[in-house]
Amino acid sequence: MPYSLLSKAIRFAVEKHDGEYREGESGLPYATHPVEVCVALRYIGGVTDVDILCAAALHDVLEETSTTSNEIETQFGTRISRLVLELTRREPSSQEVANLTKEAVWELRSGILLDEISRMSPDAQSVKLADRLANFRQAKVTRKGAKMRRYVSQTKKILETIPKSVNPGLWKAIASELG
Repeated sequence: MPYSLLSKAIRFAVEKHDGEYREGESGLPYATHPVEVCVALRYIGGVTDVDILCAAALHDVLEETSTTSNEIETQFGTRISRLVLELTRREPSSQEVANLTKEAVWELRSGILLDEISRMSPDAQSVKLADRLANFRQAKVTRKGAKMRRYVSQTKKILETIPKSVNPGLWKAIASELG
């Protein structure tokens, strides 16, 4: 199966995420994350649709870089651009978080995330499962205490929101990581 468009998307993500690093002591370059999401989507989730794999490679560029959706659409087409937009989180406004405790802000952000996931297409939900699997594996190394307990709780809610039938392989992999 030719993956020239996926190769282009990975190169694009690497370029856009240049200079960014993952959390934790000696965090790897950020671009390793979208590659890990692609690998999980393909080899655990069984996804071969190139557009979905490209969206996985690009899933954080709108959130984490100055990339625009027009850039993605011009470079990769409408379907990939729409998937990336679906996967892009909305952050609460300064008005929404005004006077909230750190815990309340986390709860607000979590509620927004779960609502967005519930409205995603099954293709975007598959990418989200691969993303959560990669992030959860990292969290097991970089998060401790209450921060990790909140992340575990949120991950369980994601599995309650996304039907197992969307991608049984990824869903089961996350459930297994949860223990």
